[in-house]
Amino acid sequence: MKRTYYLLTILLTISMSIVHAQYRGQVFVDANGNGKFDDNETTLSGVVVSDGYQVVQTNGRGKFELPVTSDAQFVFVTSPSGYKYSKTHFLKINSEREDYSIGLMKDNTQNPDSLNFIQITDTETALYGSWIENVRKYAVNQKSSLIMHTGDICYEPGMRFHAQQVNSQLMGLPVYYAVGNHDLVKGEYGEKLFEDLFGPTYYSFDAGPAHFVVTPMWGGDYQPSYTRDQVIAWLKKDLELKDKNKPVIFINHDFDIGPDFILNGKTSKIDLKEYNLKAWLFGHWHNNYSFVNKNNGVRVISTNAPNKGGIDHAVGQFLEIKVTKEGVRDVSSKYTNLNNHIQLLDPTLQTHTKGLISFRAQIYDSNRTVKSVHIRVLNDKGNQILFLPLKAISDWTWESVPIMKVVNKSFIAYVEVDYKDGTQAIKKQSFGKDINRQDFRLNWISNLGGNSWKVSPVVADGLIIGGTFDDGGNGRSTIVALYEKSGKKVWSFSTVNSIKQKLRFQDGIIVGTDVAGNAYALEAKTGKLIWEKALSQGSLPSYVTAGAIYEGVYYTGYGSYLTALDLQTGQEIWKNKDWNGGEAMPGEMTITQDQLFTGANWNSLFAHDRKTGKLIWKKNEDGLRFRSSGVAVVGQEIYVTGLNTVFVLDKLTGQILRKKMFDYDFKVMATPVVSHQQLILSTSDKGIVALDKSTLEERWNFLTGEALIYTSSYSTPDQNKLVATVEAAVQQSGSDLVFGASDGYLYRLGEEGNLKGKINLGVPILAEVLIKDNLLYVMDFAGNVYCFEN
Repeated sequence: MKRTYYLLTILLTISMSIVHAQYRGQVFVDANGNGKFDDNETTLSGVVVSDGYQVVQTNGRGKFELPVTSDAQFVFVTSPSGYKYSKTHFLKINSEREDYSIGLMKDNTQNPDSLNFIQITDTETALYGSWIENVRKYAVNQKSSLIMHTGDICYEPGMRFHAQQVNSQLMGLPVYYAVGNHDLVKGEYGEKLFEDLFGPTYYSFDAGPAHFVVTPMWGGDYQPSYTRDQVIAWLKKDLELKDKNKPVIFINHDFDIGPDFILNGKTSKIDLKEYNLKAWLFGHWHNNYSFVNKNNGVRVISTNAPNKGGIDHAVGQFLEIKVTKEGVRDVSSKYTNLNNHIQLLDPTLQTHTKGLISFRAQIYDSNRTVKSVHIRVLNDKGNQILFLPLKAISDWTWESVPIMKVVNKSFIAYVEVDYKDGTQAIKKQSFGKDINRQDFRLNWISNLGGNSWKVSPVVADGLIIGGTFDDGGNGRSTIVALYEKSGKKVWSFSTVNSIKQKLRFQDGIIVGTDVAGNAYALEAKTGKLIWEKALSQGSLPSYVTAGAIYEGVYYTGYGSYLTALDLQTGQEIWKNKDWNGGEAMPGEMTITQDQLFTGANWNSLFAHDRKTGKLIWKKNEDGLRFRSSGVAVVGQEIYVTGLNTVFVLDKLTGQILRKKMFDYDFKVMATPVVSHQQLILSTSDKGIVALDKSTLEERWNFLTGEALIYTSSYSTPDQNKLVATVEAAVQQSGSDLVFGASDGYLYRLGEEGNLKGKINLGVPILAEVLIKDNLLYVMDFAGNVYCFEN
């Protein structure tokens, strides 16, 4: 009898142990959003639930059971399409919790055929900035379904700040986080704090027509507890249960995978292409770069942070991404920190021209999209003399139809902007003949058909040639030629990816290199392709250095693909074998009869033998490893900047001849300019500064206005300090200095830094102006090309 009782006790204990060796719960429709399963609420069957090791589906009653795994930290649900989580998509596992039920709510922003969502990344801050409101308002206005933060939140202060301020409740839609290398911090294990604040480091969810998979950074500042094999084992189970017709959008902080998209662990691997992989989203590099893998069609998408300039001087932005059943349909950049930015180009600039003129307005808002724009003009007596609609010709620029001149007398213009969210803004500007604009008189204005970055106008065979960029990788990057006398478009050549830096011209050939490392040589008169070279094979990081031409040789690329190419044939003359690493500097190469000077951010300044490519010397001390700009060579001396230090180096040896530290930030793309006895430098925070060339003593400083966009590395408005960035080098016009700035103004200074004239173009100007004879050509960020009488 005792033996029977003993056996029954053992069996009961085993039975109870089995019962408690399960994570149990149900997935339900949380109709009232209280996070609790109420009597009148329904459950959902077939929903995928996981603990990061095992993956199951809810049964016909919406219930699930997961066997206990000792290392599991969370139970999380893969929200099905058409739903979002009501409170959270995960629950922390603990011994006292018996019920792991998770509630979902209907999401009316999702469509089974398409989805609109926002990507942000690398915010790395504990400061509240306007970018947060920009993202929130834009997402709500566009009816976006979710916000995806692809990592580097960053360190403990930044992670705690984001958990409190950039969460689903405050942003008004689901916010998902991926873990970055700077989110692996000191603690019990690297991802412990991330888990405490944001939940599991790898998980999935369905939204609209797509299946999203989030995986963690494989290493970082501290060692994580997870392994690639662990994540791959879960990933295989997750992807096996997904709808095979759904495209997979893969999310990781980095693009740490080969072009075959096979994810390898130590003992296992998974070919993501077998699961309908269509896109890979990442950050990490602090640049704006997107491309399509030509072998398998996978879209690779990277963006810079929304709150600061990028390492390669990429613009601070966030992305709006549209997904269909076929994958990513469109990627759009949205620049931050602009609220009701409206600027009408002064019509009196055109008073000396003959014929018709157009009203042109620059309009940008970080929170909303523009629906329509009208111009209303009143004469000096207050009577309306014009009311015209304007048409969008870029994401900044709106233009009216050409009209007869009405600007012979003073008048008032109202720019009326209607936004798609139903709001309106009106900007009033006064103009008239009493306003002196003789410093800059406009001959013509045209548009390249896309935005333009650091591409200065090139005069070639009676043409003005420029280039456009497309950070979304939507196939809208071009090299464009306009007639020099009228601005009328002559030809356009489509490039594989963005043209972001200077084009070069010699012997009837225009050459340039896109951000994917593809070099092009075109016949300048016709735009016909002469040759094309794939130098980097699309490897990271993206390429943003301006090349150089010397005696029929085109020098381009960086690191292992820094190459000298024959201008006529594209044949390789030499390729660098002496250094690699870092990121391509966004400045330009400088070339002399014997040497080629280039650099890489996080690496060094390099001097090569121009004819052989052999490395002569490199310098990386005292901030020289942070390469944003090129160098100026005068005789046997080199003038170059580091972070906040100016150096004069020996050209042949790299030896420091003299140096001086300043209270200026020199992280700009502009090459130093030597003018007579002055060294003139652009800065990222205080406009233009001039030094004595010999002593490096400061002579004058000209302060520009606050940048409209933030490009200089880590420059941000969030610290509430003036950011007066000038990415362009000054150009000499007689004894005057002419340049454009990130505040949208074109400036003319005297040789002692005194202001002689300025025009508000309303769009940032990153590229150097071109002065030819008595003409001045300007290319702004919106792709507008201006021809002024100088």
